[in-house]
Amino acid sequence: MADYIAMDAVAVARHIDALLANYPDLAEDEALRADMLEGETDLHRVVSRALDHRQEAETMAAAIKLRETDLGERRGRYEKRSEAMKALIKSLMVTAGQSSLTLPEATISLTKARETVSIIDIDALPQGTFTTIRQPDKKAIKASIDAGADVPGAALVVGEPGLTVRTK
Repeated sequence: MADYIAMDAVAVARHIDALLANYPDLAEDEALRADMLEGETDLHRVVSRALDHRQEAETMAAAIKLRETDLGERRGRYEKRSEAMKALIKSLMVTAGQSSLTLPEATISLTKARETVSIIDIDALPQGTFTTIRQPDKKAIKASIDAGADVPGAALVVGEPGLTVRTK
């Protein structure tokens, strides 16, 4: 369905281009241009349809996000249950002195404990034993540029225009 809107949008854009080419005075008169576009093209109809599809997509995205949150909570509960069962099995095997159990549905084995590094005080680590993530502070850079400072490697750029839709 969005393909049809895209095709309609192309047709409307061509119609607008033709109107502006045939009536160059429309470029200077914003009120006349708005009236002509509303009366002579399908601009309002196509934008209205696109807006309906956009709002439907946003509603679906919000519903999916809510569902993902619910499912994420449910997944978390099952992950906790899985970890609890793993701890219970391990505890029972240690208590029983069994390094492995052969069951009809699985063979379970206790593995040898591995050495891992535990960081007690990150500030006490010597140079060469940690990594630093270099990340620009865009707020500070913008503040410096706004204050008139030259910040090598950074520049203010103008992005794409935004779109505001008010429905209330």
